[in-house]
Amino acid sequence: MDHAAVIESMCLTWRHDFGVDRVTSEQIVGAGMTDEERDFLRREMGQLFEHHIAPAVRQAVEAEREACLAIVESHGKDHAKVRLIAGDIRARNDASDNRAG
Repeated sequence: MDHAAVIESMCLTWRHDFGVDRVTSEQIVGAGMTDEERDFLRREMGQLFEHHIAPAVRQAVEAEREACLAIVESHGKDHAKVRLIAGDIRARNDASDNRAG
């Protein structure tokens, strides 16, 4: 996932005139943005991304990884990469359990 590209996309979704330069000094929404306004919006969208999107993506990736591992292990596959992933997931789970307890 390209962090900067996602944030630029979020900015364009929020303000469709994000890529358009403001041609008037009047504060009219939809009439373009100054560089300062774009920088502000990037920072705001970056915070939204870091606080809401990134954790959800990490959680989804981890859940998919665990599901795939369970499928592979249930079929009796004994592959070095499977053992490595299994050990990594178990270590993460142990670390989470130690923090929770």
